[in-house]
Amino acid sequence: MLAALVGSLLLLGGLYGSEDVNMLEAEPEFHLNAETLISHFKRENDTYLEPEKIVEIEGTIKEINSINNRMTILLEGGADESACVICDMQTDQTQGIKNFRPKDTIRLKGVFKGFLKDAIFLNCIISQRIINE
Repeated sequence: MLAALVGSLLLLGGLYGSEDVNMLEAEPEFHLNAETLISHFKRENDTYLEPEKIVEIEGTIKEINSINNRMTILLEGGADESACVICDMQTDQTQGIKNFRPKDTIRLKGVFKGFLKDAIFLNCIISQRIINE
């Protein structure tokens, strides 16, 4: 019982331990497409991307929601409709999100936390990087 409690606390600490990263200033270690990311994990390529890496990910918006007062953007996973990329947004991104709708293409930057059925990113912001810099 105690082991389960300690494990849960460690997991929660890992999920929310990235708050000290200044995502605006942080340079992403990877620039990925949502469909490519999902396809690697579906092929069980678990070493494709390690947790805690800062990633810029581009994809088509599947859904935008604000469940439990948290803004979350889900990006389509491609041919496998059951999988997607879940991006939990920073609270200061709410105004920028209002400009987007499902089926729009968006580029986000966040901390990769892991993959279960979906890829999970926390502390996400809308990326302002200009393509072909």
